Amino acid sequence: MYNAFFDFREKPFKLVPNPEFLFLGKSHEEALAHLTYATSQGDGFVEITGEVGTGKTTLCRVFLEALDKEIEAAFIFNSKLNAVQLLKAIHRELGIDCPADDPADLTLALNRFLLEKKAQGKSVILLIDEAQNLGRETLEQLRLLSNLETTRSKLLQIILVGQPELGEILDSYEMRQLRQRINLSCHIMPMRLAETRKYIEHRINVASRKPRALFTHAAQKDIYTYSRGIPRLVNIACDRSLLAAYSLNLKKVTPSTVRIAVSELAPGKYRQAGPISVREKISWTLFTLLFTVILFLAVYNGIPPGWIPDIKAGIPPDTLSSQPIVTPKAPPKPLPLVDVAQLPPVAPEPVPLEPALFPVPPTGETADKQIVSRIHTAATREDVISHVLSLWRTPSVDRLNPLIQQITPDPVFFITAAAQHHLQLLHLERAPDLIEKYNLPAILGVASVADTINGYVAVVKITADNHYILFTGKDNDRVSIPPDLLGPFLTGDVYIPWKDDFGYADVISETAPKASIVLLKLFLRQIGFLDVDTTDVYDGPVRAAVKQCQARYGLTVDGLVGPLTKIMLSSEARQSNVPYLDKSRFKNDPLKGK
Repeated sequence: MYNAFFDFREKPFKLVPNPEFLFLGKSHEEALAHLTYATSQGDGFVEITGEVGTGKTTLCRVFLEALDKEIEAAFIFNSKLNAVQLLKAIHRELGIDCPADDPADLTLALNRFLLEKKAQGKSVILLIDEAQNLGRETLEQLRLLSNLETTRSKLLQIILVGQPELGEILDSYEMRQLRQRINLSCHIMPMRLAETRKYIEHRINVASRKPRALFTHAAQKDIYTYSRGIPRLVNIACDRSLLAAYSLNLKKVTPSTVRIAVSELAPGKYRQAGPISVREKISWTLFTLLFTVILFLAVYNGIPPGWIPDIKAGIPPDTLSSQPIVTPKAPPKPLPLVDVAQLPPVAPEPVPLEPALFPVPPTGETADKQIVSRIHTAATREDVISHVLSLWRTPSVDRLNPLIQQITPDPVFFITAAAQHHLQLLHLERAPDLIEKYNLPAILGVASVADTINGYVAVVKITADNHYILFTGKDNDRVSIPPDLLGPFLTGDVYIPWKDDFGYADVISETAPKASIVLLKLFLRQIGFLDVDTTDVYDGPVRAAVKQCQARYGLTVDGLVGPLTKIMLSSEARQSNVPYLDKSRFKNDPLKGK
């Protein structure tokens, strides 16, 4: 109705999970990161709770859309099922053909399916929305499904998403066995005021296809007051406010417009006081008369002694006269709690450039302009991650998933985009020196004091004279620049995609799968540790070789193969399918004996 009036391509606050309008608040980002981590680690049970309208179902869809192709998922959105109905629903979602009605037969067929997928290197996820509606019998059936496992890992990951009542059910004494199996719990909180402002502006901009300030700041605050930051209520209030503004022929949504809209949604909350009844008038008259009589008696006869507390009790008589009369001060108001994680980072004061390190060109342009002239512009995060991922030549989709592009926080965006291309992502802060150490293409955040550069560049090669070859996103060209000249313009964020060739996402140690231990030994033998055998035992020679490698690269020398050690070992193995930055280092002797 109001689309043409406000020049919208479509309604911005529809109550449907349109991926174009996706906006994740901090709490949603944390929940999505927890889900992604739990999936990568193979955790058996995950619990996600949140109030009605906080976006749980939207989060589920975002999570499912971004899943790797090697993961199959069964999404159950109708949770009012008994045990047999649940098993049959899982079979339908996974495409299992089993006409049985007995829970034991259905479970056996599911177990066979899961074992087949495990043999194919795939994993299976069961995600149940509105899980607070599950009966205790059905929850017990889920507990039994969590027993489907091998000696090394779970065959089925179960994610329960529901309202806070779900947590209360799982905390009950009867459900203690299921509660003990939950590896990860996360609660989605409503958006804060700042997030609500960004949410409203984001949806308006997407619907308009251009930045617009349609809601005043005061109107946004009124929307937040009504909705308490719950996305569904924000959508309803904003939609009604736009309709009210349209009916009043207003091009801006103001607080008065919001109050008109909200009064229709919650009339009792904003209704003006009606006429006072006769009974209320009599009650107020009697109360006023009684208060006047008490005040009159107190003035003329004094306050009765029994009404005054004995403040002298416990004070020695000889000190009463000497005690000064102290009027107690009101306690200071407590300072509001501040979430340090929410505070913006304090930008360091710009340090004057040293002429010896950054000589000013003869033309007279500043060092800042010199860097601008070399870098030209910074690439968007989509451009730079797409280019870096293309260097790996991994089997992947042609373009980024549109849902992934809607992810607001850059770290989660880069992690999810790398996972879509079957790569891991290492996120470093204030550690650009590790780029040369790990010898892999890296994404750097850049920004200049004058804001002429703001975005990302990618280091795609290191030359013999130690210059960085950068991808800047402009016409797919390359720029050569010394790292010390680039240093002052780095924001500190470093993202390094890498490939885990060890077949095990966790730290490789004595408890790792045998296949991963054997693969690790083959890597060590390839780089020169010939005293390492090829058995499936994580023994002393393996630990000693790993420690020697870690010491050379300046890592924590613990003999355990975590992400940094995996990157280093893969680099030393000199694999042909890895886009190393500097291949000249491979002219050195093997690592062993150094």
